Amino acid sequence: GVALPALLVLYASTYTVMSAADPSSFTQVLGRTDALYYTMTVFATVGFGDIAPVSEGTRIVTMIQMVVGLLAVGLAAKLLLGAVQEAVARAAAAE
Repeated sequence: GVALPALLVLYASTYTVMSAADPSSFTQVLGRTDALYYTMTVFATVGFGDIAPVSEGTRIVTMIQMVVGLLAVGLAAKLLLGAVQEAVARAAAAE
């Protein structure tokens, strides 16, 4: 429950630092809220297009976030499915 929000905050912080170091890294300069918004749109695969990575570095970090996000969702689904299967097995054993 803590890992996913921490991951999102980590990426938002990274984008904030990258934008401050090079304002032309994105289509606009990102503040903390903008960076979190961008992080959420990438994670949710919405991609509104209002903020986009421009530099090679920001594109690479964004691609890494995409892969890590997919892996995180897959892991969360696997853990949830495993918990449900365990609960069903325990209920069947109790009967």
